Amino acid sequence: MSDTITPFLGTWILDTAESTFEQGDPPKSATLKIEDYFGMARFTMNQVSPEGEVTNDTFEAIPDGPEVKLGKSGLVDAMRLVFEGDRNLVSEARRGPLTIMKADREVSEDGNTLTVTQTVHLVDVASYKNISVYRRSQ
Repeated sequence: MSDTITPFLGTWILDTAESTFEQGDPPKSATLKIEDYFGMARFTMNQVSPEGEVTNDTFEAIPDGPEVKLGKSGLVDAMRLVFEGDRNLVSEARRGPLTIMKADREVSEDGNTLTVTQTVHLVDVASYKNISVYRRSQ
């Protein structure tokens, strides 16, 4: 895996006060771990809902690599992960030819903040944007 991924690697903790959500309730707490997993980027997300329900999810992809076929969610069938410059790592999830979700992860110049702008497109309904601000865990 290239050195381009290095600024993104680590454990990130959601700053709920700095985050904004147009879709869904903001979690009570959340962590995002990004690691190099045998040449792939592995994303592990854990969050606690306002009601205390815990959700865990993991996915892997090769940055600037081939599209990954997905089957477990049923909502999307493919995902790709690409670098856009030195500070943005973007994933796009598609169902057929339509992009359903885009997540743009931007690491700050000092490497201590990761802002994830997730846009969800509900076909024939609307688009929603959630902005999650994470701080690097020390």
